[in-house]
Order: sequence, then structure tokens, then C-alpha cells
Amino acid sequence: MRFYTESYHESTQYAPRLSGDPLSLHWENEPIPDKRYPGCERIAMPRHMLPPLPAATFDGLDSINIYVVLRKYGVPDGVFYCDVARHQLVRIGAGAEMETLANSFTDSEFIRNVPMLFLYAGSVSRTVWRLKEAAYREIEKDAGAVIGNQMLFSNGRGFRTTVLGGFVDDSVANVLKLASTEIPLSALAVYPDSLNVNALSLDEGAGRFSYSNRNESLEKVYAVESAGAGNRYASRFMLQNRCECIDDLSRCIRVCRLQAQSLPGDEFPLTPAKFTNDYYYREAELLPQKPLRITPFKPYNLDLDDFSSILRWLELGQIDMFGAGLLKIWVVVFNVMFVYPGVYRYVPIQKSIYMQSSQVSDKKFARCHSAPEQVQNATFAIILTADLNECCNILGDRAYRYLNMNAGYIAESVHVSSRILNKVSHAEHFYFEKELKTLCNIPESESILSEIVVGREDS
Repeated sequence: MRFYTESYHESTQYAPRLSGDPLSLHWENEPIPDKRYPGCERIAMPRHMLPPLPAATFDGLDSINIYVVLRKYGVPDGVFYCDVARHQLVRIGAGAEMETLANSFTDSEFIRNVPMLFLYAGSVSRTVWRLKEAAYREIEKDAGAVIGNQMLFSNGRGFRTTVLGGFVDDSVANVLKLASTEIPLSALAVYPDSLNVNALSLDEGAGRFSYSNRNESLEKVYAVESAGAGNRYASRFMLQNRCECIDDLSRCIRVCRLQAQSLPGDEFPLTPAKFTNDYYYREAELLPQKPLRITPFKPYNLDLDDFSSILRWLELGQIDMFGAGLLKIWVVVFNVMFVYPGVYRYVPIQKSIYMQSSQVSDKKFARCHSAPEQVQNATFAIILTADLNECCNILGDRAYRYLNMNAGYIAESVHVSSRILNKVSHAEHFYFEKELKTLCNIPESESILSEIVVGREDS
């Protein structure tokens, strides 16, 4: 069967030779939610709770709001909104709200034992003016970037982290007092290594798990498609959000998959990471803040060790943190020392890339984008794809959220790694999917969720 996710994704694709905006949007023009919380208690945010460097989100639009549940953390227990600009915590709930939140997750006992639980909500109002229907998929990727940023920061300080994607969406939204244009997306538990809790992990990264809402989404597809103008928000992305939601935890299934097989094609083993993990964490925390802007690349032959390090450092976080290993990583090599130009698949467990097709013209690659100058002279590109029908058959329409957040984490990791190695990268949003798949010989059944290009800044 065809899932609503496939229709939504197709509706957000860009194509060349189109006049005007190819997307038709139906959306109520609502203001950005007021997060001042008059009358609520405000306390200073504990030191080293949030990363000093903000995540590389789309156009720096601050589309993600951060909430946190603290237990025995040196401040009164409660549910807080993180006012990042003022470096304050705003208390919006206490014991009753904490218990309701715990009961909203599939992993209730685990949540009751962790001292810090971050919750992430996307504010569609901040991006819809810029991206129209594609706003929703971009805030999902932004959430993945923010979660990845927090995960790497916390791991570097010796904490363990576990991402949590199985929860009743409306229940979480009510506890956090979210506005109608805010969407709860995910959670991240942060706890010391000494804490004796079930970390919900599988054997050293070979296993992947996620939570499926397929039982519910099968029913929702027909209801959503017939909603039309009768729905308060007739935009496609809000209908997509309803298909992704979990309403009944008893029907939410935990899906585990094993990822250990290699791929066909000539294998190219990566070299060891250039620096130690401790060096990476230290340098990541000391990176100076700089504006999020896209600058042209200059012609450059990337060192093999730098190339290998950027890919291998992806594993410092949970590379398949949501999508149960369903996200595929393609690497298009243009100018990397000792690596034959072409299209490869990367398998993290094998520490190798596998050639899938021969050399791709960098000029033709650039023409697959609405702004070719932003891609020209890239040393390599990472393309993230998934078979949406296969993914939704396993995880329901919620798979789309997981895959996009996974893509956001990978983009954030590549961004940080590139900066540590004095390179630059950016997620390229405006690509022509059909032309890009044809050029790189990506199967027709695959959908491109994200693209990241890496090179040397032309200063």
C-alpha cells in the first residue's frame, strides 16, 4: 500500500524549469508562540547543561524549542522551558507533570530514573514563510541537528545519552503547554555512566531499534486524506504530522534490526580517525561561534585522513539513533586523495566505503541544484536516502520523522568535524531529486532526504 508519507515527500521536491513557487500552501497565519511565561518561576540555567555552540540548523531560524525535565540535579525537580537567550530555566511543571510525561513514553521506568531528560519541539511558524510545505521536514532535520549537538557535547563530558522517540504526542504537547503551531518531536536522556539504568541499547552498535506506529498509521492514512478543507490546518505537513503521531502506547511496537552485512562493489577501507575522541570533544567545545552562512568552495584536494575522519566520527554519536538502520549513506567523491572519484555506499560497522558507480561529473552534479555555485568545487558529498514505502511498512508513517532526524544528526556531525579539520560543510536543501538520483545511479525506489557537501572555504 502507499503511505501518506510518500505523497507528502513528493510534494516537497524541487524541480528545474518551473515558474513561480511549485508548492501550494494552505496555512493559517498564526504568530510565533509567546515563550515569556509570565508568573512562572525563573532560575539560572546550570553551567554546562547546554552546548556552548548552537547547532547548524536551517538558515539559523531557531525552529527548535528545548524543554528539560530535571530530577535531583541541584535545582528543584520539575519541567522547564530552556530560555537560551537569557540562560534561564522557566519552571512550567512539577511532580504531576513529570509523572504524566513519564507515562507518555514507552520507556516510562527508564525516564523516571534519569536525572535529565531533554524534550524538543519544532516551531513551524519560524520556517513556514521560507519553506512552505517543506517546512515540516526541515524542522525534523533541525531537531536531529540540535539533538546531535547535545549528544556530542554530553558524551564529551563523560555522560551517556539515549534518544527516545516512542511517546504519545498529544500528551507531551499538553504537559509542555505547546502552542498549536508547535510540534513535539523527540527526547534525549542524559545520565552518568554510574547510573544503574537500562540504556535501551543493543550490542555495541550492531543492533538498531525504533518504535513503530504502523498499527495506527494504517487507520490514519484514509482519515487524513479525506480530511481536506474540513481540517483546521489543511496544509499537507500538518496532515503528515497527524499520520506520524502515536495515540495509543499499547499499539506501539518496538522494532529491532541487525546491521552487519557488507555491500556489493569494490571495498575501500577508511584510514583510522586523524585524532583521538578526546581531542575531538575538546576541540568541538572550543570552536568559536561564527555566522551560519553558505560560502563558495575553492578547488581543493582533500586529504584521505580528513575524509576518513569525517565519516568515522559519525559514530561518536548514535549514527542510527532513530531509524533502526533504515537510512542509507551515499558518498559522492570528487576530489579526495587516493580515492577514485565515483559514488560509494558507506557502511559504518565495516569502516569501509563500497563503490556503486563510476565517476560523476562535478559540473553535472552542480546543475542538479537551484544554486550550482554553492556546490561547485566540493571535495565530496553525502546523500542520505531511504525507501519510504519499506520504512513505513516497518515503522509506520512515524518512520519519516525518525529518518529526517537521523539525517539532521549526520549533517550536524559532519559540520562539527569539518570545522575541527579547518574545512566547511553545509546541508544543501534546494536540489532536484529526480536529476540527482539519475546522475548518481540511485535506485528509483529510494527518496533523497538530505544532502551534505564538504570542501574548503574560498576565502
